[in-house]
Order: sequence, then structure tokens, then C-alpha cells
Amino acid sequence: MTKPSFGGSAAGALAPVAGQVVKAKEHALAGTLSIDLDAANAILKQLATLRLRAADLVRDCADLDTPLKFGDNWVGEIMSRRLREVAVGRRGAVTPVLTTFHQVLDDLEATVRFAAGVYETTDEQAEADLRRAIGRFGVQLEEGP
Repeated sequence: MTKPSFGGSAAGALAPVAGQVVKAKEHALAGTLSIDLDAANAILKQLATLRLRAADLVRDCADLDTPLKFGDNWVGEIMSRRLREVAVGRRGAVTPVLTTFHQVLDDLEATVRFAAGVYETTDEQAEADLRRAIGRFGVQLEEGP
């Protein structure tokens, strides 16, 4: 399992945390880390909120990948190119950092699930969420094979 890498100033703050998440996940997978189920559920609830927000930010980053209009001159073109590079260009840019941060949150969620012994897959979760949602309308899904 590789430690995520962050570039630029994000490396100082996020890289050590990402490394600790990787180590914790390794311990959870090895069975040497455990979390109380109630605590795990509270953590998973908070992580779900964070993951949704991070996913929204990553999705919204697509808007950053557009040329800016600072005028039809060499200064405007240089400023536009530089700001776009900071937003989406290199490893330390906003978009790659947010994408990697979202992946770290995914790893952290998996770590908590393993440590708590909660092994529901995403498909099982989606099915349960769908059943709850349509149950409000008095509709029931047929059981699968």
C-alpha cells in the first residue's frame, strides 16, 4: 500500500496524516486495530459528511480548468496561465490535492470499517439506502437471486 503524495504546501500538512491513515489501515487489515462499533458508526457518519463535501469540491474543480479573460495582452495571458496552473496544473495544485484528499478519506473510511468489523460493501450500502428511500413511498423491492 503506497502513501499518497501531496505537492507544494499541502505536503507539509496533509502528507503526514495520509501516512498515518495508511499505517492504521495496515493494522486494521492485519487485525491488530479494533474500534468500538458505536464509535465506528459515529466516525463513519462524520466521514460520510466529509467525503460528500470533498466530492463536491473535486467536482467543482472542473470549473477551475478554464482560461481566464484578463485582456488580450501578454500580461493577461501570463496571469491566466499561471492561475490555471495553480488551480489544476501540477501536483500541488488545488484539484490534485483535493482528489488525493478524497482518496485519503476513502482509505480512512475503509480503515474504520475493518477495525470495527463492519464489512458492508458499497453495493450493500447502496441497496440498503435505496430500500430505505423507496420504503418511504410504500414501495418494496423484490429480493434478488
